[in-house]
Amino acid sequence: MEEAGKKTHSQKLNGATKEITIDKPNIFSWHINITVIDLSGRNIDSLDDKVQLPENLLELNLSHNKLVEVPTVVTNLQKLKNLYISHNSVEFFDETPNFCHTLERLDLSTNNLLGPPYWIWTEQPKRLSWINLSCNTKITNSFVHGYLEELLQHQTLVSEVDLNNCGFINKNTELLATFTKAKTIHFGNADYSYHGSNVISEVPSKGLEKCCDIEILNLSNTHIYTINPSIDMLKNLSELNLACNNIGEIPNEFCSLANLETCVLSSNIILYLPDDMHKLKKLVRLYLDSNKLCMLPERLIELPNLKVLDLYDNHLTEVLEGYSHLEEFDVAQNYLDEPLDVDYLEKKEKKHEVVHPETEYSSTEKPPKPDKADSERSSSPEDWDSDTHWIPHDIKYSTPPQNWINFIKRKMKEGNFCPVDAHVVSISEQVMYDKKLNPRVDVECVGQFDDYSSDDS
Repeated sequence: MEEAGKKTHSQKLNGATKEITIDKPNIFSWHINITVIDLSGRNIDSLDDKVQLPENLLELNLSHNKLVEVPTVVTNLQKLKNLYISHNSVEFFDETPNFCHTLERLDLSTNNLLGPPYWIWTEQPKRLSWINLSCNTKITNSFVHGYLEELLQHQTLVSEVDLNNCGFINKNTELLATFTKAKTIHFGNADYSYHGSNVISEVPSKGLEKCCDIEILNLSNTHIYTINPSIDMLKNLSELNLACNNIGEIPNEFCSLANLETCVLSSNIILYLPDDMHKLKKLVRLYLDSNKLCMLPERLIELPNLKVLDLYDNHLTEVLEGYSHLEEFDVAQNYLDEPLDVDYLEKKEKKHEVVHPETEYSSTEKPPKPDKADSERSSSPEDWDSDTHWIPHDIKYSTPPQNWINFIKRKMKEGNFCPVDAHVVSISEQVMYDKKLNPRVDVECVGQFDDYSSDDS
């Protein structure tokens, strides 16, 4: 039993946890050689000057507390490399900390930030490689009176940035132009938080065209409905996640992404693929499940490194032969007979054990574990199209509507689309014209429905 007035706290020393007895509740005494401290989830709302942190501290975790600001005792640290302060109520972090040029990783996600940390742009921390500002829906509140324009004059040196679910950043996507050194950008997230999800109408979006060195790009669940031909400027892309959007077509320039290895296009409304998809020589994983594909390019099978092809839940009526060598291949829930060979059934069963690539999750999150009931489901040939066998695809919320008139006109011009109603004069105009020529005439009818009787009858 603890003595009165004493508390015990855990300290992590070189990976090991050590119990320390504190004589006074408000005064922490740390060993000078302590380099890692974990104070997460302790309902801390402040750290005053009485708290003396070890000067050699390299990593500090203050996540899941009640802090409204970054304590001064923290900003005074000289050698800090990793600071995790997510899931608090911090509104500003503009004061330059003493560890500015030693910091390597900073997690400020899920706070109440009213603006991004000013010093990251103005001081350009030399070693800062990763920042997480996601789930701060008010982060652009300070973008007034020329503040955003001032930030745009600086370039950060970070190589990985997470800005998903920041809500009001939608009108200020030019902020991405300040991350010209970034190799990884998470602007979307498969975790549906609709009230805070980022919304961009096209890719590359404004600001993103400046990030030509990017290798991993996550724009899932960002309401995209257009892939611009300028997508070919992102030549270094190796992983691209555009899942859970409203994309209807893919331009041929998409096939110029010569370094693309993982492509996630799940849960869109894609009708067909470019004929030059076979030019993506490095493509290993291609996820096209839950789309509206009715045919595949004939030369798609020529992709030399393709190992995973997911065509689940589309409108295919036939699939070319030659895909049996793939490690994963799924054509269930289409308008065709599912293969019954043992190899296919084994690969289909294996699908439940496979998680989509890392681009669907932020770098600090672990992919969710599969449900036990799902992993134990049988995989007999008869139940491939049942509603209970397959995990339903992601719920899609309302997204910005496509401009179908322009879409149809463009497809007709390219000779790739032939609507049934392809009239020179639209039907609506013809109807209006006919109504003007032949106006409706109201005819008075005399018969059994006329009532000539008085109220006194």
